[in-house]
Amino acid sequence: MTIERSVLNRGYPGLNPILYGEEQCAPGHSYGYASREYYLLHYVMNGRGVFSRGEETYSLRRGCLFLIRPGELTFYKADDKMPWEYVWIGFDGELCPSLLETTGFAGGNCWVEAPQASGLFEELRAIPDRQPSTELALCAVLFKLFGLLCTEEKHGRPPRDYVARTADYIKANYALPISIGSIAAMLGIDRRYLSRIFLRETGVTPKEYLVRVRLSRAAGLLETTSYTIAETARSVGYDDVYNFSKIFKKKYGISPAYYRRQTASRHLEKDG
Repeated sequence: MTIERSVLNRGYPGLNPILYGEEQCAPGHSYGYASREYYLLHYVMNGRGVFSRGEETYSLRRGCLFLIRPGELTFYKADDKMPWEYVWIGFDGELCPSLLETTGFAGGNCWVEAPQASGLFEELRAIPDRQPSTELALCAVLFKLFGLLCTEEKHGRPPRDYVARTADYIKANYALPISIGSIAAMLGIDRRYLSRIFLRETGVTPKEYLVRVRLSRAAGLLETTSYTIAETARSVGYDDVYNFSKIFKKKYGISPAYYRRQTASRHLEKDG
């Protein structure tokens, strides 16, 4: 028995559901050798079968996921004695390749064993179609699925991951009284190790990067707002306006007040 559900293609740019459904296959039921323009993911709820791609054939059972990528020719067949029951979802979007690379599907792999995903596919099959929320609910399940399947390297994250997380945290929290030690503690690594890999990857220490981000934002505020120097300082994480002015002058060669007058003058000349 096949149950297909209606999906409105909303064209979400990141992760966009195309179709979903489920099937209790008859013994020996097969399908394949037809390419698609989207990703198609099957989760085996019960039973077993075989999945073939190119020269490779895999025997899959309950708890397995198999993925068909855009343009691939594949073949899959239910077992003659214990035919499988599966739930499927098709999707596309610009995030798909990068999301898949965070999972067991990385490197072109076409199947993974994921018994922990059973509950998500029960949730998926329960989503009613033809509702205003259908496509958003499907997206939510897809993102939760990628989160569930996300894999870490056996020996921890690669150094670039720690560097990227540190940079992103600084850019989001520069106005707060953060420290490099607190960031390292949040990431679960040694402060000296974080400083060493950050310097190696970016050419500056995390502390220097924090100062750069703060001062760059301060310069922008001085150019585009009427904030006082003290308000500007507090907005970028400096409670001491004197210390802020000293650090700003060291970076730009002039005081914050003079920087504001100078940029305002340049704007007037440009407008004139």
